[in-house]
Amino acid sequence: MPENLFAACRVDGRLVARRVSLAAPVQQQVESIFDEQERKFRRGVAEEISFSGGWKPDDDQVLTIPIIQEAVIFHQAIAANAVSIRLIDTARFDDANIKALFTGVNENGAPKVLVQRFTVGQVLGKKYSLFLSGNAFTRLQSPAFTLGTSLACIIEADVIKFKSLHNLRSIIDVAEIYREATDAEVRDFAGHNTLDVANVDAFVETSDQTIRKLIHSITDTGVLDDYPAETIRDAAQGTGLNVDVRNGKIVIPAERSEIKALLQFLNESRYAGPLSGMAYVANSRRRA
Repeated sequence: MPENLFAACRVDGRLVARRVSLAAPVQQQVESIFDEQERKFRRGVAEEISFSGGWKPDDDQVLTIPIIQEAVIFHQAIAANAVSIRLIDTARFDDANIKALFTGVNENGAPKVLVQRFTVGQVLGKKYSLFLSGNAFTRLQSPAFTLGTSLACIIEADVIKFKSLHNLRSIIDVAEIYREATDAEVRDFAGHNTLDVANVDAFVETSDQTIRKLIHSITDTGVLDDYPAETIRDAAQGTGLNVDVRNGKIVIPAERSEIKALLQFLNESRYAGPLSGMAYVANSRRRA
């Protein structure tokens, strides 16, 4: 199915495509490997789930996100005339900063890209590697690398399909879909008419990465616009969380751990077990 092998390299902070030249017999074998890995990736998948920030898929599920700007280079490489893509510098292969190997085709006018994660451990030139020559092993001295054993993602049309966020983010910068609130956005949040923040500067200073992600998510949902403080307080009590409401406003606590507990509830990631009544925190807000 695939026709060419490409490498996605991070150069000066941005992702660029480079072509990997292969001998014809090897090209056919590489095609077979990617084809088999695609079949394995899709095998048993019954459901595609829009990624919401924390859901770990089951064996019969894959996560999806709309294609983001940095991932467009995969489409461009597949759509372009292959010889127009700059060849990877084999003399400096160890320093190419390869993040992924990929191949693909255009199907019905839309590109389909199969992407493997690439790690430094796959560059054999960085190790004292041996290969069999006749009946004896000799040292490998030319640049060499191994293929990955599975796909990190498939990019079809304008959708990226993946099973591991860790593997995906090692290739592509996903910050635009997994964003934290900026200082200005934290201040705007603190100024919401449903909240009472005693010291906004201290609140900004206290807001770590987790708090800022929660603030961004809560702002997107508009939950503070939809429910009055008293309704939020009463619902929180059902999860064992005491919310202080004064003059119709939710008082934001000063302690970081208490702020996180409140924000987790507002983000609907804190809940009470329906049987035990115990409070739990979920890493996902995927709807049933």
